[in-house]
Amino acid sequence: MLNCKHLDEFVSNDTLIARHSPHSSMTPTSPATTSTDATASCTGARPDDPRVERTRAAVIEAAVELLMVDGPSAVTHANVASSANVSRTTVYKHWPTRADLLRSTIEALGKTAPLVTSLTGEVRADLGILFQHAIDDLADDQRAPLMAIMMERALHDPTVTAVRDELISEFEPIFQTIIRSAIETGDIRHDIDLDLAVASIIGSFLFIRFMSPQEFDAATAGRILDDFVSVNRPR
Repeated sequence: MLNCKHLDEFVSNDTLIARHSPHSSMTPTSPATTSTDATASCTGARPDDPRVERTRAAVIEAAVELLMVDGPSAVTHANVASSANVSRTTVYKHWPTRADLLRSTIEALGKTAPLVTSLTGEVRADLGILFQHAIDDLADDQRAPLMAIMMERALHDPTVTAVRDELISEFEPIFQTIIRSAIETGDIRHDIDLDLAVASIIGSFLFIRFMSPQEFDAATAGRILDDFVSVNRPR
Protein backbone atom coordinates (compact mmCIF):
# COMPACT_ATOMS: atom_id res chain seq x y z
CA MET A 1 0.00 0.00 0.00
CA LEU A 2 1.35 3.41 -0.93
CA ASN A 3 1.43 6.22 1.62
CA CYS A 4 1.11 9.92 0.79
CA LYS A 5 4.81 10.34 0.23
CA HIS A 6 4.91 7.51 -2.27
CA LEU A 7 1.77 8.68 -4.01
CA ASP A 8 3.17 12.19 -4.38
CA GLU A 9 6.24 10.66 -6.02
CA PHE A 10 4.09 8.71 -8.49
CA VAL A 11 2.02 11.76 -9.35
CA SER A 12 5.14 13.87 -9.79
CA ASN A 13 6.73 11.23 -11.95
CA ASP A 14 3.66 10.91 -14.13
CA THR A 15 3.67 14.65 -14.69
CA LEU A 16 7.33 14.59 -15.69
CA ILE A 17 6.73 11.69 -18.04
CA ALA A 18 3.79 13.38 -19.70
CA ARG A 19 5.63 16.67 -20.14
CA HIS A 20 9.09 15.54 -21.06
CA SER A 21 9.23 11.89 -22.15
CA PRO A 22 9.73 11.46 -25.91
CA HIS A 23 7.88 8.15 -25.67
CA SER A 24 4.68 9.45 -24.11
CA SER A 25 1.65 11.08 -25.69
CA MET A 26 -0.20 11.58 -22.40
CA THR A 27 -1.76 14.90 -21.45
CA PRO A 28 -0.09 16.30 -18.30
CA THR A 29 -2.19 16.15 -15.16
CA SER A 30 -3.26 19.59 -14.01
CA PRO A 31 -1.87 20.81 -10.67
CA ALA A 32 -5.38 21.12 -9.23
CA THR A 33 -6.31 17.57 -10.14
CA THR A 34 -2.99 16.23 -8.87
CA SER A 35 -3.44 17.94 -5.50
CA THR A 36 -6.99 16.70 -5.14
CA ASP A 37 -6.12 13.14 -6.05
CA ALA A 38 -3.15 13.08 -3.70
CA THR A 39 -5.16 14.49 -0.82
CA ALA A 40 -8.02 12.10 -1.41
CA SER A 41 -5.62 9.13 -1.51
CA CYS A 42 -3.61 9.75 1.65
CA THR A 43 -4.49 6.30 2.87
CA GLY A 44 -2.73 4.80 -0.14
CA ALA A 45 -3.19 4.23 -3.86
CA ARG A 46 -4.71 1.05 -5.24
CA PRO A 47 -2.39 -1.16 -7.32
CA ASP A 48 -4.67 -0.51 -10.30
CA ASP A 49 -4.52 3.29 -9.83
CA PRO A 50 -4.23 4.73 -13.38
CA ARG A 51 -1.27 6.88 -12.35
CA VAL A 52 0.61 3.85 -11.11
CA GLU A 53 -0.20 1.98 -14.32
CA ARG A 54 1.01 4.91 -16.43
CA THR A 55 4.26 5.02 -14.49
CA ARG A 56 4.81 1.28 -14.92
CA ALA A 57 4.10 1.54 -18.64
CA ALA A 58 6.54 4.42 -19.06
CA VAL A 59 9.26 2.51 -17.21
CA ILE A 60 8.81 -0.63 -19.31
CA GLU A 61 8.70 1.40 -22.52
CA ALA A 62 12.02 2.97 -21.58
CA ALA A 63 13.45 -0.43 -20.66
CA VAL A 64 12.38 -1.95 -23.97
CA GLU A 65 14.10 0.84 -25.89
CA LEU A 66 17.29 0.35 -23.88
CA LEU A 67 17.16 -3.40 -24.48
CA MET A 68 16.61 -3.03 -28.22
CA VAL A 69 19.28 -0.37 -28.70
CA ASP A 70 22.00 -1.31 -26.22
CA GLY A 71 21.27 -4.89 -25.19
CA PRO A 72 20.43 -6.50 -21.84
CA SER A 73 23.40 -4.99 -20.01
CA ALA A 74 21.78 -1.56 -20.39
CA VAL A 75 18.61 -2.61 -18.56
CA THR A 76 19.49 -1.49 -15.04
CA HIS A 77 17.42 0.37 -12.48
CA ALA A 78 19.55 3.49 -12.85
CA ASN A 79 19.46 3.55 -16.67
CA VAL A 80 15.74 2.84 -16.87
CA ALA A 81 14.88 5.43 -14.22
CA SER A 82 16.88 8.08 -16.06
CA SER A 83 15.36 7.21 -19.42
CA ALA A 84 11.79 7.13 -18.08
CA ASN A 85 12.20 10.32 -16.00
CA VAL A 86 11.25 8.60 -12.76
CA SER A 87 13.16 8.06 -9.53
CA ARG A 88 15.26 4.96 -9.05
CA THR A 89 13.15 4.23 -5.96
CA THR A 90 10.05 3.96 -8.15
CA VAL A 91 11.71 1.39 -10.39
CA TYR A 92 12.94 -0.65 -7.42
CA LYS A 93 9.47 -0.55 -5.86
CA HIS A 94 7.92 -2.37 -8.81
CA TRP A 95 10.93 -4.45 -9.85
CA PRO A 96 13.05 -5.18 -6.77
CA THR A 97 15.79 -6.98 -8.70
CA ARG A 98 17.40 -6.45 -12.08
CA ALA A 99 16.17 -9.91 -13.06
CA ASP A 100 12.58 -8.80 -12.35
CA LEU A 101 13.08 -5.72 -14.50
CA LEU A 102 14.71 -7.59 -17.38
CA ARG A 103 12.09 -10.31 -17.32
CA SER A 104 9.22 -7.79 -17.47
CA THR A 105 10.99 -6.01 -20.32
CA ILE A 106 11.30 -9.21 -22.32
CA GLU A 107 7.69 -10.13 -21.58
CA ALA A 108 6.62 -6.72 -22.89
CA LEU A 109 8.06 -7.79 -26.25
CA GLY A 110 5.72 -10.79 -26.21
CA LYS A 111 8.36 -13.36 -25.30
CA THR A 112 6.16 -15.74 -23.34
CA ALA A 113 5.34 -19.40 -23.83
CA PRO A 114 1.88 -20.13 -25.25
CA LEU A 115 -0.81 -21.52 -23.00
CA VAL A 116 -1.50 -25.23 -23.18
CA THR A 117 -5.11 -24.32 -23.95
CA SER A 118 -3.97 -22.67 -27.19
CA LEU A 119 -2.64 -25.96 -28.56
CA THR A 120 -4.59 -27.86 -31.19
CA GLY A 121 -3.44 -31.43 -30.56
CA GLU A 122 -1.84 -31.63 -34.02
CA VAL A 123 1.93 -31.85 -33.63
CA ARG A 124 3.03 -29.76 -36.61
CA ALA A 125 0.54 -26.99 -35.94
CA ASP A 126 1.43 -26.90 -32.25
CA LEU A 127 5.15 -26.70 -32.95
CA GLY A 128 4.40 -23.71 -35.15
CA ILE A 129 2.51 -22.07 -32.29
CA LEU A 130 5.28 -22.78 -29.79
CA PHE A 131 8.13 -21.48 -31.94
CA GLN A 132 6.28 -18.54 -33.52
CA HIS A 133 7.95 -15.85 -31.40
CA ALA A 134 11.41 -17.30 -32.01
CA ILE A 135 10.77 -17.50 -35.74
CA ASP A 136 9.49 -13.93 -35.89
CA ASP A 137 12.47 -12.62 -33.92
CA LEU A 138 15.07 -14.50 -35.95
CA ALA A 139 13.52 -13.27 -39.19
CA ASP A 140 13.66 -9.65 -37.99
CA ASP A 141 16.87 -7.75 -38.73
CA GLN A 142 16.66 -5.76 -35.49
CA ARG A 143 15.55 -8.44 -33.06
CA ALA A 144 17.77 -11.26 -34.36
CA PRO A 145 21.01 -9.52 -33.30
CA LEU A 146 19.42 -8.89 -29.90
CA MET A 147 18.85 -12.63 -29.52
CA ALA A 148 22.50 -13.25 -30.33
CA ILE A 149 23.54 -10.67 -27.74
CA MET A 150 21.25 -12.24 -25.14
CA MET A 151 22.81 -15.66 -25.75
CA GLU A 152 26.32 -14.25 -25.46
CA ARG A 153 25.56 -12.24 -22.31
CA ALA A 154 24.01 -15.30 -20.67
CA LEU A 155 27.51 -16.79 -20.63
CA HIS A 156 28.84 -13.94 -18.48
CA ASP A 157 25.97 -12.10 -16.79
CA PRO A 158 24.23 -14.04 -13.97
CA THR A 159 21.09 -11.91 -14.29
CA VAL A 160 20.71 -12.66 -18.00
CA THR A 161 21.45 -16.31 -17.27
CA ALA A 162 18.70 -16.41 -14.63
CA VAL A 163 16.14 -14.79 -16.94
CA ARG A 164 17.11 -17.14 -19.78
CA ASP A 165 16.66 -20.13 -17.50
CA GLU A 166 13.25 -18.87 -16.37
CA LEU A 167 12.10 -18.54 -19.97
CA ILE A 168 13.38 -22.03 -20.79
CA SER A 169 11.64 -23.46 -17.73
CA GLU A 170 8.34 -22.14 -19.11
CA PHE A 171 9.06 -23.19 -22.70
CA GLU A 172 10.24 -26.77 -22.16
CA PRO A 173 7.08 -28.15 -20.49
CA ILE A 174 4.97 -26.93 -23.41
CA PHE A 175 7.34 -28.60 -25.89
CA GLN A 176 7.23 -31.82 -23.87
CA THR A 177 3.44 -31.71 -23.76
CA ILE A 178 3.31 -31.38 -27.56
CA ILE A 179 5.71 -34.25 -28.18
CA ARG A 180 4.20 -36.59 -25.59
CA SER A 181 0.76 -35.96 -27.02
CA ALA A 182 2.13 -36.77 -30.48
CA ILE A 183 3.68 -39.99 -29.15
CA GLU A 184 0.28 -41.02 -27.78
CA THR A 185 -1.40 -40.36 -31.12
CA GLY A 186 1.33 -42.25 -32.99
CA ASP A 187 2.66 -39.21 -34.85
CA ILE A 188 6.09 -39.22 -33.14
CA ARG A 189 8.26 -42.24 -32.24
CA HIS A 190 8.10 -43.21 -28.59
CA ASP A 191 11.89 -43.34 -28.04
CA ILE A 192 12.60 -39.73 -29.02
CA ASP A 193 15.00 -37.84 -26.75
CA LEU A 194 13.10 -34.69 -25.73
CA ASP A 195 16.21 -32.66 -24.89
CA LEU A 196 17.88 -33.46 -28.21
CA ALA A 197 14.61 -32.92 -30.02
CA VAL A 198 14.23 -29.31 -28.94
CA ALA A 199 17.95 -28.73 -29.49
CA SER A 200 17.68 -30.00 -33.05
CA ILE A 201 14.92 -27.52 -33.88
CA ILE A 202 16.40 -24.46 -32.20
CA GLY A 203 19.90 -25.39 -33.34
CA SER A 204 18.70 -25.55 -36.94
CA PHE A 205 17.06 -22.14 -36.61
CA LEU A 206 20.19 -20.56 -35.15
CA PHE A 207 22.56 -22.19 -37.63
CA ILE A 208 20.67 -20.96 -40.66
CA ARG A 209 20.13 -17.47 -39.22
CA PHE A 210 23.66 -16.81 -37.97
CA MET A 211 26.02 -19.22 -39.71
CA SER A 212 24.57 -19.88 -43.15
CA PRO A 213 24.20 -17.78 -46.31
CA GLN A 214 20.67 -19.15 -46.60
CA GLU A 215 17.95 -16.67 -45.72
CA PHE A 216 15.99 -17.41 -42.58
CA ASP A 217 12.29 -16.66 -42.89
CA ALA A 218 8.96 -18.21 -41.95
CA ALA A 219 9.07 -20.56 -44.93
CA THR A 220 12.52 -21.84 -43.97
CA ALA A 221 11.42 -22.33 -40.37
CA GLY A 222 8.35 -24.17 -41.61
CA ARG A 223 10.48 -26.61 -43.58
CA ILE A 224 12.63 -27.27 -40.51
CA LEU A 225 9.53 -28.12 -38.49
CA ASP A 226 8.15 -30.26 -41.33
CA ASP A 227 11.41 -32.21 -41.47
CA PHE A 228 11.46 -32.64 -37.71
CA VAL A 229 8.01 -34.24 -37.72
CA SER A 230 8.82 -36.34 -40.78
CA VAL A 231 12.09 -37.83 -39.54
CA ASN A 232 10.66 -38.56 -36.11
CA ARG A 233 7.59 -40.48 -37.21
CA PRO A 234 7.37 -44.08 -36.01
CA ARG A 235 9.19 -46.49 -38.33
